Amino acid sequence: MTAHELTRELVARASYAPSASSVDGAALAAHAACEGACRDLSRSLGVSGFRALLTRALQQAEVRHGLLRDVRVRADGDPCLAGISELLAEHGPVDVAAALEAALEEMLSLLGRLIGDDMVARLIGQASRVGTRDDRNAT
Repeated sequence: MTAHELTRELVARASYAPSASSVDGAALAAHAACEGACRDLSRSLGVSGFRALLTRALQQAEVRHGLLRDVRVRADGDPCLAGISELLAEHGPVDVAAALEAALEEMLSLLGRLIGDDMVARLIGQASRVGTRDDRNAT
């Protein structure tokens, strides 16, 4: 699965969340997908390794989506991305959704170049199943 395909899948999954049905739904779904990937990958890569990856992805995606320059990577805590509410107020949900999806895809693509796209999908998939019935049935 490519970084683009995985990004679309993660955003689609997040769009089923109750908060994603609001006016800002697309942006909220993209933000939720980013935050989910942040949690999943920081467990596998460690907090500092993950933050370095995310910072680089934001810098690269900023070339196409300048509004990302106002997104801050939090040093600790959840959520890992700060400044999203301000972006929504200033740029609107369509532009914010596109920018966050681009950042997520860039992050997954960067990691995929290091460890392979299949491994990235596996890391995201395994982390999202932890504590679920799928996880208990895995061998």
